[in-house]
Amino acid sequence: MRISASLLLILLTACQVFSYPAQSNPPSVVDKRAASGEQWTRHNEGEVSLSIVVPRGWETYNTSVGIVLNEYIGGNAPDTPLNGFLIHIFIPHDKHFTLPDSDDVNMAWFVLNQVVTNPDYIGGALVSEPVAFEWDDYDAAYYLLNNRDQTVTMLLALALPDQNLVVAHVSVPEAQAARIRALLPDLLGTLTVDGHHLNAAALSALPDPLVFPSSD
Repeated sequence: MRISASLLLILLTACQVFSYPAQSNPPSVVDKRAASGEQWTRHNEGEVSLSIVVPRGWETYNTSVGIVLNEYIGGNAPDTPLNGFLIHIFIPHDKHFTLPDSDDVNMAWFVLNQVVTNPDYIGGALVSEPVAFEWDDYDAAYYLLNNRDQTVTMLLALALPDQNLVVAHVSVPEAQAARIRALLPDLLGTLTVDGHHLNAAALSALPDPLVFPSSD
């Protein structure tokens, strides 16, 4: 299972090339907290489907592998500073990572440990060790990045039973780092995978504050 280096680098530098607007049809399973009329966006990747509510006032795009949510409409053009949240939720295409031999090992954590030790993926960023947790009974893990360009990133991975990963790449300006932990349960609280709404309780239980790597 290989998370595409090009995808990570695109988002680490906040330079994106997106193609077409996402669909806004609601998914079959709608979070009870979502009021009627909210905009949903979705992506189908083979047998895996993703859908999520678009926060009011944000813009959304589809990439070839997933969904982008952008807090500032038109605000993150190439070579411009990141102004707020930029979230990419996607299914990695490449599958060249070693997978654990045992079902007792958290698959998401196992894969992310390979990512953070590979300069092809991390480049010159400062990165934390991956932390394993359970997200609605799925194996999940995350690590924290200081991109050394005045932005920080939290990368979360969730392992599906078919050995696919769902990855959420969440970036903000470094000065807004505390917003990730504060808003993550709400921003990802409507994420639906294969028609199943993921319970956001695990996100609310993550460490507070999240301590991003620093060069100081």
